[in-house]
Amino acid sequence: MKKVLIMALIVLLSYGCAKEIEVDKPAEYYKELGDNLANEGKYNDAAARYEQALVRAETPAYVAEIQLALADSYFLAGKYEDAIAVYEVYIDVYKGWENAKLATVRLGLAYFNIVRYASQDQTNTERSLFYLQEVKEKYPDLVEEYDVDLRIELLRDRLAKKEMIIAKYYARILKSGPELLRYKYIINHYSDTSYYGEAVYRAVKLLLKQDNLSEAVLYADNLAVIKKDDKYVAKSNKLIEKYKEKQEKLKNK
Repeated sequence: MKKVLIMALIVLLSYGCAKEIEVDKPAEYYKELGDNLANEGKYNDAAARYEQALVRAETPAYVAEIQLALADSYFLAGKYEDAIAVYEVYIDVYKGWENAKLATVRLGLAYFNIVRYASQDQTNTERSLFYLQEVKEKYPDLVEEYDVDLRIELLRDRLAKKEMIIAKYYARILKSGPELLRYKYIINHYSDTSYYGEAVYRAVKLLLKQDNLSEAVLYADNLAVIKKDDKYVAKSNKLIEKYKEKQEKLKNK
């Protein structure tokens, strides 16, 4: 809802409606106050001044400048949800502008800072990943400065962990079908995470119970190629060897 209200305000300002507002001081006055407060680390107070400046700004360019300063103040004050609402509107309205890339990376960081535990809803994780991947693709000059690669790695690991938690839940209630599907999802989508090896191992175990040796071997072989030093390579191969030995004994009876 807040995003919608901000969007409406920005659109009105962009078309010059702010000129009709009764003002006691110009936007520049409040913008300068906000800048001074931000420089002193008083981000909540700075945000209040930027809000006053925003409704008095008379050109789209100045509205954009103030809006970004407002979002940054919210961000630095730890008000990430407020910052997100303003950054998202900024990107919607000023897509293609020079500072859109800064808004994008900071938006990704804002979502990153409110990521929830893996056992909880992962919407913020997915949103953070979306914007940080966009930064990596479109603005490579920002990747190192904001540790984008590391953050993407952590986010993907969090999403893989969520899948593993769900898979183990199905294991506890003896639902091997949905359990296997979750392991396969990790295998197919998160092979670069720390949960890939365990997912392969657990999938191999279930597949062998189904006498699906060929698929089990395929997953184990792929794990050995992608992560040859993973402890689950040996564990998965051991399961397969035991299965083969058992089948051989049954054949010779």
